[in-house]
Amino acid sequence: MSIKILATSDLHLGKRSSGVIGEHASTKVTLNKIVEYCIEKSIDVLLLCGDIVDRDNRFFEAYGPLQEAFDRLGKHHIKVYLIAGNHDFDVLPQIINNGNNQHVYLLGQNETWEVLKFTKKEQTIQFVGWSFAKRFVKESPMLTWDPSLIDSNFQTIGLLHGDIDIANSPYAPIRLDELLKSNINLWLFGHIHKPQQLADYPLVWYTGSPHALSAKEPDIHGPLLIVVEPNQPMKIEKIRMSPVRYEYLSINITGVDEESQLREKVIYSLNKDAEEKIEQLEEVKSLVYHIKLIGKSSYAKKIDDWKRTIIEYSVRLETGTIVGIRKVDSQISPNVIDLVTLAQQASPAGILANTILSIEEERTTPFLDNLTKDWVLKIEGLNRAGVYNPLSLKTRQLELSEVNARKIIKDECNRLLGELMNQITERN
Repeated sequence: MSIKILATSDLHLGKRSSGVIGEHASTKVTLNKIVEYCIEKSIDVLLLCGDIVDRDNRFFEAYGPLQEAFDRLGKHHIKVYLIAGNHDFDVLPQIINNGNNQHVYLLGQNETWEVLKFTKKEQTIQFVGWSFAKRFVKESPMLTWDPSLIDSNFQTIGLLHGDIDIANSPYAPIRLDELLKSNINLWLFGHIHKPQQLADYPLVWYTGSPHALSAKEPDIHGPLLIVVEPNQPMKIEKIRMSPVRYEYLSINITGVDEESQLREKVIYSLNKDAEEKIEQLEEVKSLVYHIKLIGKSSYAKKIDDWKRTIIEYSVRLETGTIVGIRKVDSQISPNVIDLVTLAQQASPAGILANTILSIEEERTTPFLDNLTKDWVLKIEGLNRAGVYNPLSLKTRQLELSEVNARKIIKDECNRLLGELMNQITERN
């Protein structure tokens, strides 16, 4: 006899996948898939590790779908144990309290540790959790952890939401070594959207978001299936479930000097990458690429012009998955055989070559220093511009850092040097 558990977090009900059109872009679709999976696979317990609802102002938008999910799970005798995260610390308790949710247990309210037991026939497991009571928590919840709360006779799964090994985080900063010293068999975390295992004993996992929401969340997304058997290590399996998948794809355009060649390269590369993933796309309705054109070319300006229509690409795969492109960047180096020799010249081409090498070698020059300072001043001006005031600060501000400045300066120097070398070649 085993206990079957499905675990996830960060569904963010009320949000949609960025740049995706269609009903499947809504996280409500994935919530429904989670419920159907629990029913079809005879799951005993659903664990939710916070940020199930995006914000308090999503109360009415989230209430219906979430309560319907709870009702369906209850009819099939599936219990739900969950904690509140920094996004839904206020709205999640309201939703639970306004429904017939005797089978739904919100653990650790008021930032106080709580333990509950679940028994299936003669097998018992413990769930321990801690919930956010406000948006920002600057101290580790483990400071108030009491090992005597749990019964050492039973296996235990801990539910938390927060940042692991990120000092000074305002979202419940927790050190991994704090978790490793605990007598918990498995820690399940919410907050980071990428599913990842951080430790083997005890097991420490970020469940990740079951629904990919932006290009910052590439690769496979879905809940974790956990099987607990008496006197056996817990078995954990990632389940593919997100109807949206984001991917990054680099395409080498070295040797391309005509638009038709660029088109052939792009189509071939997209087809090849999608074909390699075909067995993973059964649940995926939209496969969205962010393309980066790389390599060496003297036609950087022409390639910038040619790439503008690539974003219109759309193909349906045999799985029914629609392949699209959300963004096309280029990081093309000039087709120069000896950049070091060119950098020694006191010419515009030499200055550009020396600047590129300085960035690559992590050194500086007076010219590069001035460029960086000028870039920072201009970006600061843009960030303060009144035209952006209606937008949120988080959305509108451009990243101000020397690393970002050097990256952008290098890309522009590569483009200019490519054009300059191309002009020199044509004159000769």
